[in-house]
Amino acid sequence: MTTHFLAHLNVVRPVSAISPESPELVYFFSRLMEIFAAAKTSPGMKWHNHGARRSDGSYLDLSEFMLLETSGLEENPHVLTMAGWDSTKAMHNFAYRLRPHVEGMKRLRHWVDRSEGATMVMWWVPAGSRVSLEDGWQRLEMLRNHGPSPDAFTLQSRFDPPSVKVA
Repeated sequence: MTTHFLAHLNVVRPVSAISPESPELVYFFSRLMEIFAAAKTSPGMKWHNHGARRSDGSYLDLSEFMLLETSGLEENPHVLTMAGWDSTKAMHNFAYRLRPHVEGMKRLRHWVDRSEGATMVMWWVPAGSRVSLEDGWQRLEMLRNHGPSPDAFTLQSRFDPPSVKVA
């Protein structure tokens, strides 16, 4: 029986304000549904959630986020993807082996502001738990401020799931 699943948060912050005229934004939104469909059938994925975090710390859910394609924003929010996985291998295969995802990452790499530090974090969550975008954001901040630990790690410095103690 699985006692934990792997949660991960990936953050993309565009280098400029989100605008409906941005070729990168048009491309990004044109690929989302294909990526979401692939995610739903990806081996080892338990769930996924998407949204954006504004500079004031508030969150936009997926429907509000999708409106950015036509309305734009005065700021460049953090675009968030969070998912639950059976294993780090399942997450790695989706992120770095699925052709549409890899192509998108390559095409948009110049559009991503990396000045804030790490853009992805992972951690183990007890099975049956619910995880919010804010939970993921706090883990990312933990990683950025304190480096990898069992509570916030990367693919390069990962930790095994907690062991279950039997009484």
